[in-house]
Amino acid sequence: MPIHLLWFLVLGCFWGLTPSFYKLMGEAGLPVSHIIVYTGLIVGAALAVVPWMRGRLMLTRETLFYGLGCAALLNVPFSLSLFFSRHVPATEYALVVSTAPFWNYILALVRRRESAHPRRIGALMLGFLSSAVLILTRDHGAEGIISWWLAAAFIVPIIYSAYNSFAAEYWPKKADTLTVGALESVFSGLLAIPFMLVLAPPWSAATPPLFAYWTALAASALWIVERIAFFTLIRDKGALYTIQAIYVSTPAAVLWAIVIFGRPADAWIWLSLAILMGALWLNNSTQRVAM
Repeated sequence: MPIHLLWFLVLGCFWGLTPSFYKLMGEAGLPVSHIIVYTGLIVGAALAVVPWMRGRLMLTRETLFYGLGCAALLNVPFSLSLFFSRHVPATEYALVVSTAPFWNYILALVRRRESAHPRRIGALMLGFLSSAVLILTRDHGAEGIISWWLAAAFIVPIIYSAYNSFAAEYWPKKADTLTVGALESVFSGLLAIPFMLVLAPPWSAATPPLFAYWTALAASALWIVERIAFFTLIRDKGALYTIQAIYVSTPAAVLWAIVIFGRPADAWIWLSLAILMGALWLNNSTQRVAM
């Protein structure tokens, strides 16, 4: 198997596994601030090892500003993801976060950095149809009772679009990707420390037992490999190739949630998934045509 195809499959499967880890950490009772602090520092330190050993750890004003800006923008949707995943089933939340490409496109249209294209507009409409099917069929939606937790969870991919926009536009020149990833992760953890000390101090009696943190350690290992796969593909194959991993991650996220939590998906979830996959195909096929 070609190495890039292997990284591609790893990236898609690990992206798909992330929503289930959010749910596992919530069920273990880990405070949101603890997760952000500990995983951020662990992932950041691990990503910094290679550039530090090679003498390529660029700690310039530009890279530090970029890492801090990315971390500040990342922590908001990251913390909300951890929060909403405790109130929304993992299979459903996986489909919610998979709508991120459409919100990115809407933001680009508003900022006039993209032009309207019939296929991509069609992809947006299909994406919203997929979301409507998901929301209206949860918790007696057919009877007019909407799952407000699920509806509110869509704020996460919307906010992520602002993070993606910043990350794409302000990339520091000649910066090593692992250095940038390390700085973002470390700053993410450091920015969350005040919230941890105020909202969930480690010495509090409500702090979960040490064993409960295995989920955070496992998630850190997952995200280290995911970052390496992502940066390898971005560097060698480009963004257009890398983003196709969402075709693996979207169904993988649903399947991982079914396997881990033992809750079978109903026909409406599979219908929502099928519509979403069609919308993603339309969205990405437009990018290929444009090239």
